[in-house]
Amino acid sequence: MIYACDVGTTRRSVETGLPSFALARMNPEDDAIQVSSFINKLVQQLKSDIRQGCSIALGFEAPLFIPVPDKAEHLGKSREGDGNRSWSASSGAGVATLGIHQSAWILRSLYESSSRACDFTLDWQQHWPPRGHRPVLLCWEAFVTGAARSELHLMDAATAADFFYRHETKLQDAREPVYAEKPISLIGSVALWSGWVTELRFIHEPTLVIKPKEPFSGHYRNLD
Repeated sequence: MIYACDVGTTRRSVETGLPSFALARMNPEDDAIQVSSFINKLVQQLKSDIRQGCSIALGFEAPLFIPVPDKAEHLGKSREGDGNRSWSASSGAGVATLGIHQSAWILRSLYESSSRACDFTLDWQQHWPPRGHRPVLLCWEAFVTGAARSELHLMDAATAADFFYRHETKLQDAREPVYAEKPISLIGSVALWSGWVTELRFIHEPTLVIKPKEPFSGHYRNLD
């Protein structure tokens, strides 16, 4: 199963009655995209999918790794490939922090029920598409910007999930060249904190970054 999360507040908006957090779930067996604005539904569905033996590709629309340069004058510089959406700009830093916060809550919520059923990984080259009998939980970074971005958070999540799905057998060609000097992995640190992994190497591992070129144009339905 392929999931993408548009990181945002989980509190309901006064105007819309919905949170700005959004998730999309793609079931490759029927090309269906389901969406929801509720993070609790995300965790419930993830638990269900993992319980049924599914591998999961879980994307976050937030910086999942940042650079720690050697030179002081390079502190705060964008990652190569960030373009005009630097992780260190006010909006980028805000969503990075919220991404840590929400991904930690998600992985901790999954740990007790799901960590024995699948393995956590950031290594998309070795583990996606899944090749072995043991299910995996792969975390990756979605970078929805420019022409691909819409005014609807649910649409942005659907755009990321659909793009991953359409390119999952050729991720090497679809990945965005985003690099960080001596990266510290935010999601790897979260995986350590939540108990999913114990190896310190995860705090140094960057993630797959994909950047859709156009918005999702298909149909989606609410996640039950």
